[in-house]
Amino acid sequence: SLPFVQKKSGVKLAPRLAQYVQDIMPLMKTSGILTSNGGWSVKEFVETKTDFPDFVGTPVVVGEGLATSSTQTGPARKGEKAAKIHGMPASANSVAAIVCAMDAGIGNLEFCNLMEGAHVKPEYLAKSAFHQIPLFEDSDGYCVAESTAILRHIATNYMPSLYPASPKEKAMVDWAMDLMSGSIYDVLAVKIFYPVFAFAA
Repeated sequence: SLPFVQKKSGVKLAPRLAQYVQDIMPLMKTSGILTSNGGWSVKEFVETKTDFPDFVGTPVVVGEGLATSSTQTGPARKGEKAAKIHGMPASANSVAAIVCAMDAGIGNLEFCNLMEGAHVKPEYLAKSAFHQIPLFEDSDGYCVAESTAILRHIATNYMPSLYPASPKEKAMVDWAMDLMSGSIYDVLAVKIFYPVFAFAA
C-alpha cells in the first residue's frame, strides 16, 4: 500500500485490499515492526531503494477480479468418502494429496487437465481463484488449495496417525513439508521437471 512501491514496481492494491490493510494494521499490536524497526522494517527497507528506476507502463492491480465463493467454516465432514483432489498424477504437488486422500479412504483424484486449461475455467476459478492444483473439495463443497495445506487438513481430520500430537514433532513434520514445497521443489520440479513435462511451456 506504499505509494513508493507502486511508483517503483507498477503494482498497486485494489481499493478493497488497501482498505483491508488499513483496517487490520491498528488491530495488530505488533504491526509497528512493519513500519519502524531500526531501518530494517519492510517500509524502511523498501524506501532505501531510491536508485531503482520508476515503473513505466500500466500498473498491475492486485486484489480485484474474480473471487472464490464464500468460505465454509466449521468442523470437517464426518464419514467423508467422496472428496475430490483436483489435480494431475504427473504433478508432484498433486500426487501427495491424492495418495493421502486415497490412503485415508476419504476420496480420490478428480482429473484437472492443465494442458487443456481446465484450471482456468469459470467453474474451477470459483473454487480456487489462484487456478492451481491440487485443490481439495469435500462432498459438501468445502475447498482448500495448496498441497501442504491439504495434507495437513486430511491428516488432522481423517488420519491423525500421520500428524503427531506433540507440538515439537508436528513442527518437524511442518518443517519437512515446507522445505519440500519451497527450496527443494524449486530445484527439482521448477528447474528440472517443469521443462521436461512442458509444464513451463
